[in-house]
Amino acid sequence: MLQCKKSVSKLRLALLRSKSGVCPMKEYMNTQQIETNMKKVFEQSSKNMEDMTSMTKENVEAFVQTMTIASKGMEEMMAEMMSFTKQQADDFAKVVKEVSTVKSVEDLVNQQSTFTKQTFEAYVEEMTKVGDMMIATTKDAMEPLNARMNAMSDHMSSAMNNAQV
Repeated sequence: MLQCKKSVSKLRLALLRSKSGVCPMKEYMNTQQIETNMKKVFEQSSKNMEDMTSMTKENVEAFVQTMTIASKGMEEMMAEMMSFTKQQADDFAKVVKEVSTVKSVEDLVNQQSTFTKQTFEAYVEEMTKVGDMMIATTKDAMEPLNARMNAMSDHMSSAMNNAQV
């Protein structure tokens, strides 16, 4: 009760001293409104900061997944190319053996022609295979990033819609 009387006395004293004639209670209410609004802004800012932290974490995780998929795909492509190179070297060694046993220039030209044709066809086939592997790896590697972009787009659209309401 004593506290209430002191508050009323302070309010009367402030009203008497007020040169503007504005009721100090009105100023007090504006202060309350400001405090309430500041609290809302702080809470919203805190929520936005939490959302941004979460989104950043998810973006980093998606990037790590992308890099993991890409590096695994590159390893597979390199292994395939190394296997192809080894096979080509083995094939070349066989041709050298066969060429050393030829009895005529005509046989030599035929073997060389056959070897060149087979090598070219194998090369085209291998590059097609590696190209397909590269396309598949790129597609797989981009999935986590595409998912994050879609999630961020949805989040931004939702935030814009909530801001307009």
